[in-house]
Amino acid sequence: MKEVEVRKFHRSLGIIVVWFLAGQTFSGLILSIGGMASGGSPVWLYNILSTLHFGWNPMGGIYRILLALAVFAQGISGIIIYYLIRTRSHKV
Repeated sequence: MKEVEVRKFHRSLGIIVVWFLAGQTFSGLILSIGGMASGGSPVWLYNILSTLHFGWNPMGGIYRILLALAVFAQGISGIIIYYLIRTRSHKV
């Protein structure tokens, strides 16, 4: 793949994945903070966030696998971009 194609893929995937990562991160953060609080979090909030974070099986499991694969693809494309930039700068 050419660098332009890799960058376009990386950017397009990143715009999509960031929202799902933000949802996973936010729900996990609130669940963790609620678990550390002395009174705990309200039951209704815990139920909603736990369903969003690790519920909806089996569809939730598929969602989390796809999210993990997308994050992996994002990381690999970032590494490819890095090496393409290094290769281009060393040709001079």
